[in-house]
Amino acid sequence: MIKSLRKWYFSFGFQGAAYGMASLVISLFVVTVLGGNVASASLTMGMFSCGSLIGSLFTGIFLDKYPYFFATVFVSASMDSIISIFMWQSHYITLYYMLSLAMGFFLSMTSPAIITYLNKKFDNETQRKEVNVLNMFNSVGTTIGIFGGGGWLTLTLPFLNEDAEKMRWIFAIVALLFGISAAFAAVYLKRKSKNIGHVSRRFRINVHSLAGNIMSLPHNVISPFKASNFKPETKRYMLGLFTIFFGANMFFTPFPIFLRNVLGIPNGFIFVIYGFGSIFTNIAYLFTNRAMSRFRDMSIMGVVIWIRISMFILIAFIGLFGQDLFGIWLTIAFFMIIGFTWPFFYIPATVQVTALALPENRGKIIGLFNMVINLGAISSSFVAGYVALRFGYFVAFSVGALFLFIGSGILRKIALTHPIRRDLIKDEKKKMFADLRDIMTKNGKRLKWEIWKLLSLKRKSAASHLDH
Repeated sequence: MIKSLRKWYFSFGFQGAAYGMASLVISLFVVTVLGGNVASASLTMGMFSCGSLIGSLFTGIFLDKYPYFFATVFVSASMDSIISIFMWQSHYITLYYMLSLAMGFFLSMTSPAIITYLNKKFDNETQRKEVNVLNMFNSVGTTIGIFGGGGWLTLTLPFLNEDAEKMRWIFAIVALLFGISAAFAAVYLKRKSKNIGHVSRRFRINVHSLAGNIMSLPHNVISPFKASNFKPETKRYMLGLFTIFFGANMFFTPFPIFLRNVLGIPNGFIFVIYGFGSIFTNIAYLFTNRAMSRFRDMSIMGVVIWIRISMFILIAFIGLFGQDLFGIWLTIAFFMIIGFTWPFFYIPATVQVTALALPENRGKIIGLFNMVINLGAISSSFVAGYVALRFGYFVAFSVGALFLFIGSGILRKIALTHPIRRDLIKDEKKKMFADLRDIMTKNGKRLKWEIWKLLSLKRKSAASHLDH
């Protein structure tokens, strides 16, 4: 079952390759081709993240009501392929913003679909392993896409000499990769999926009139995320995640422009730097399960946050005082460390969040999880570029480190007052004891029956002996 299931991880892998190639071009395209600055590049990433937020929100709700997990992956890849073609031919920043929004929306649909399927189909231990394998496929694809984009920009082609034209053609390659992802989805994914587990009935739309649909939309969006559906610590956990991702994207959003404008690194080599960072991320996936089996999830996440705080501050100082070759190599080394830490935060956070809801609400909690992450990314994307443009990159990166520190404090408080992992273990123990009690009860009844039969035989034997 699991072996055949992994075939459709290839679709997610090719989607990762497409995203890896497009991820840097989305912001660099604004500066290099459309004549924008770090603020407009930041706004573009904000629109992309906004699309991801909306897509994650609706996908989580939709999948709980209509579990079309496999079709969702196909639609996601197909639409992003079409959108990439329009971005290839884009000449206006305003239109480009809208296309970035649309790409983020459809790109965000795949991960919730696959993770929700794994949550509903497998036990906790298998789910942990499969989520890790799934993200490895995507991460390897992203790495290949990033190196492919860097290689394309550094090539000397007789018919493409300028970076602007090379960047346009990258979107054509991205469209092809998304198309391959859609083809894998069409071949390997089942067209129809069975209704797995409980299906929520909260998502209701008045089909009698368009006005009824519009009026019921806010309630349909908000009601699945009521506090009654989740554990009490959910709000604080989500606040911590929001703060952490806000801080992280205060660094990540302007960082490609920082490499280009402050350190003077060419566009093609920026891709190479991100590619090596992605390689370190892929290597880290090999050790994530081992770390999670030995240490508490919250402890691992806390260490990752502190490492990233240190790296953000050090790179901020390099931007001020170390813009020579040595400073460039230090920045690259620190960025490799940042890339290595990612799985040690994201995988425990993804697994932890499923423990905050009942099985029938796991689609909603995954949707809420992705919504909070993207909301943090959106908020910082709209701010980071303007902070970097007005006050400098040192201030932008330092503010990011400060928010990571605050988010770490929020998660640490949850770990002390509401140890989620301990609750999960307690629930597992209760289930184990309940199963053991059921076994003993059944075997006890069977043992009583066997003893009664044995005694009956003895009585019959004794009676027969007396008769003789």
